[in-house]
Amino acid sequence: MRATMHWRDVTALNGSLIDVSLPVRPGMFPVSEQSNVRFVVINGYDSPLGMYETQLRMSCHAGTHVDYSSHIDPDGYRAFRDDGFEDVLFPEHTFTLAYFLPFDGKRPSGLLPAGEWQWGEEITEAEVRAWFERFDAAHPGFPHQEVKGVLLRTGWNDQWFHPDFWRRGGPTLSDSAARHFMDRGLHYLSADFTFTFEVGRTHDIVLRHPDGNRFLVESLCNLGAIRTELVGLFVAPLKLEGCEGLPARVYVVEVEPSPSS
Repeated sequence: MRATMHWRDVTALNGSLIDVSLPVRPGMFPVSEQSNVRFVVINGYDSPLGMYETQLRMSCHAGTHVDYSSHIDPDGYRAFRDDGFEDVLFPEHTFTLAYFLPFDGKRPSGLLPAGEWQWGEEITEAEVRAWFERFDAAHPGFPHQEVKGVLLRTGWNDQWFHPDFWRRGGPTLSDSAARHFMDRGLHYLSADFTFTFEVGRTHDIVLRHPDGNRFLVESLCNLGAIRTELVGLFVAPLKLEGCEGLPARVYVVEVEPSPSS
């Protein structure tokens, strides 16, 4: 049965939504300079159409986006075709509960010459386990099976529009930490940084999960506005069938954990 909401609940929800989507701007580098974002004017106000029209040219990984298995595995495309886009990502993961883990201060250690990458501290399995130990101590009996994902904050979102962004690198997630999240039965990882191929195997660990239907949400921002250990994460990717990356708008609702009864 489809759930409905009272209009008062909708009004209250509007004041509670936190937009954590990264703005897409001309000139930002999602992966490389070759995939630079460009706005190209194809019709002006003086055109026969009489309307201003802009063409957007960008990588599917520009700004906030979802990485699906086809990003690294040709079989991922077949899943889109055989299972259908709706069955792969929707509606199961449109709005879910996620743990919110702040690891502020995970920074790169410095700059390198152009073309070289410098990556900083990683989020370790020990840090992740310690967070869950504190969570369980504060919320005994919490129904962990209801949570589908994790949201990681490092403070790195402040760097997105720095001119030396890609040379500055960023924080990373250790392979053992990524496996720990998957072992807990989570379906996705999201963060204010990118799970880069050059440093760890997060993409392989998550997107090649034997149970399938796992994904990553990268390049979030404004996570400093979140004050709770649990959030409702609303992920709305563009319905680009067959693409390996899905630009998305993402919102957060703060949730207070409560024990099962």
